[in-house]
Amino acid sequence: MGTKDTIRFQEKADDLPGWQLYSELFDTEDVVYLELEGVQVDVTMIDSAWGNRPGTVVLRLPAATARQLGLVPREWARDAWRSGE
Repeated sequence: MGTKDTIRFQEKADDLPGWQLYSELFDTEDVVYLELEGVQVDVTMIDSAWGNRPGTVVLRLPAATARQLGLVPREWARDAWRSGE
């Protein structure tokens, strides 16, 4: 029996990565976990050589995945944002 309680998920399909947002049934803290499959990730930890704040985590997500997660609006497009349209 697993201990993950899935909140949302997307199976890996074509060029899009898969992901699962879940909580752990026996976790006593109010936290959730995001597991990504097929995504290149940059992680910066405490005392970063690049000057980021301690504990900074940077996830490099495809825009389609960010849309699925509700992180960017569906109508957002990188080129339109850059040109100020």
